[in-house]
Amino acid sequence: MSHQTQPAKQRKLPPVLFFLRVIQGGLIGGGAILPGVSGGVLAVVFGIYRPMMAFFARPFRTLKAQYRLFIPIIIGVGLGFWGFAKLVDWMFSGDSPLPISLFVGLILGTVPMLYRSAQKPRDGISLTDKEKRHNRTALALSFVGLLIFLILIASLTRLSLAPTVFWSLVSGIIWGFSLVVPGLSSSSILLFMGIYDKIMSGVGDLNFPVILPLLLGIALVAGFFARLVDRLFERHYGIASNAVVGLVLASTLMIIPRTYSGLGEGLLCLMVAAAGFVAAHFLGVWGEKVKPAE
Repeated sequence: MSHQTQPAKQRKLPPVLFFLRVIQGGLIGGGAILPGVSGGVLAVVFGIYRPMMAFFARPFRTLKAQYRLFIPIIIGVGLGFWGFAKLVDWMFSGDSPLPISLFVGLILGTVPMLYRSAQKPRDGISLTDKEKRHNRTALALSFVGLLIFLILIASLTRLSLAPTVFWSLVSGIIWGFSLVVPGLSSSSILLFMGIYDKIMSGVGDLNFPVILPLLLGIALVAGFFARLVDRLFERHYGIASNAVVGLVLASTLMIIPRTYSGLGEGLLCLMVAAAGFVAAHFLGVWGEKVKPAE
């Protein structure tokens, strides 16, 4: 009898669960926007990373099979993306280095958690010396490689890109990786490119010439790379995770403010960065303790 009633129970989605999924989607959407927060990590925490990767790889088939899961999450992601974009646009309305200092602290605050997670063996067996060397090499190569690339770009010109259709598409492609790669916050790269605040302004103002190519870029990455990234982390977790740590460190190093109006502003930026570091650290500790939702 219980087997006959089970399908009926699965067909009903309680309002509380629907609301919870909307909130989770909102946090994932916000995580894709806020530097130092990864939408992919939040999806892992909430236990929906694998379904999300399946949705990106086969959207129509997965949505048809699990629409009760994805409809509230999609609603939440849209609301979170727009709401946090308005918040970021407001924060960048002035010329103060404080917002970037806060974001630097938030990003660096996630590094200890990312590094600890990257060193954990996936099968419960201690890592061999060879695996440890491979992990360190992946971290070093990704850090040095991206750092050299960004320094070369910075030496050519001081980046301050306009949110044209092309650069909105490129921004979407960069942002898409923060959704499919757990731990990667692509916002720091966009901050370095000088386009982050402009994209946020366009999203917050519902400027569709900015939003549509941005979404297209995200969709392209999700569609083409979701399955590949998922398989890469499944088979080579240590190498992939350590590479993410290197990318995060290199991109963050390049956006640290270097000019201040005086000693007072410099100290204030340092305190704001420290506050962001502490906040992100405790958020990471909480995330490690939370049991993913089934």
